[in-house]
Amino acid sequence: MNWIIGTLLVLFAVAGGGLAWWKGTRDLASPPGRYDRPIGVGRREYERQLQLRYRRRRILLTVAGIVGGAVGGFAFLLVAAIRHWFR
Repeated sequence: MNWIIGTLLVLFAVAGGGLAWWKGTRDLASPPGRYDRPIGVGRREYERQLQLRYRRRRILLTVAGIVGGAVGGFAFLLVAAIRHWFR
């Protein structure tokens, strides 16, 4: 594989992962279900459960963003090669 293609795929993957990490971190700071605590669960316990859930979600979003960015970059480079955008 050409080093330019590899570099572009890595850049697309980093951009996708960074965007997904940002989205996951934004939800981690202020979770949407923060004040809808179930009956019988203490505030601290529920906050800990929410933090754990959103940390796991952030990691999964980041992995999906990395894979999606690499696939999107590959698709872009494939279309660019078929249409002869770069000569």
